[in-house]
Amino acid sequence: MKKLYIALRRAGHQTALLGAVLFSSTAIAGESPSTVVELFTSQGCSSCPPANDFVAGISDDADKLVLTYGVTYWDYLGWKDTFGDPAFTSRQRAYGKAFGIGNVYTPQIVLNGSAHSPRYSKRDVETMTLSQNNVPVDLSEKDGKLVLETAAAAVVVTYKPGSQSVPVKAGENHGRTLDIANVVMDVKTVAAGDVLDLAVEPGLAYAAIVHDAKTRKVISASVYRPE
Repeated sequence: MKKLYIALRRAGHQTALLGAVLFSSTAIAGESPSTVVELFTSQGCSSCPPANDFVAGISDDADKLVLTYGVTYWDYLGWKDTFGDPAFTSRQRAYGKAFGIGNVYTPQIVLNGSAHSPRYSKRDVETMTLSQNNVPVDLSEKDGKLVLETAAAAVVVTYKPGSQSVPVKAGENHGRTLDIANVVMDVKTVAAGDVLDLAVEPGLAYAAIVHDAKTRKVISASVYRPE
């Protein structure tokens, strides 16, 4: 059995606030990421490839949790996102409500649940880190099941680590092959005290995100990646 702990100590970086916990293939075992980077994108959006490439370029950074969500509201443009899920669109809309913006958009990069933009630089990401107060969270595996231990509600994310190439055959990106990193496969909210019933699958990784209940800022984050 292998455990990943949200580190209560981390050289210069600790997590803080209260709300959603995520797990990334790029975070090192036994440590929490210093930054949570969530990209909301669409294979049918001609403006999205640069953002896809940007997050792919930082997805191997050991101290960052990078997650890419395919949204569904651009499917009508002629290409249905092969990774899209209405649940991911709902997650983005929840951020939009917390940010006080009338409409969601793509590409949208959300940093630590507290800031958003269609584009960021590596310097932006490096300078925006989680605060030092965190809610302890622990993911482990027992009898082939993922075990979540935390006193707060958590968002548990299943994702495919690494990059996936998608040949787009219609719509605004017709004829292009898009490379998409750390593709999110599933998102579920686990209430405090509830038991997580989720089988661990080879080739996938798992994250938990704890949000501040009002602001949706990320308080803590951690990762479990089966070997």
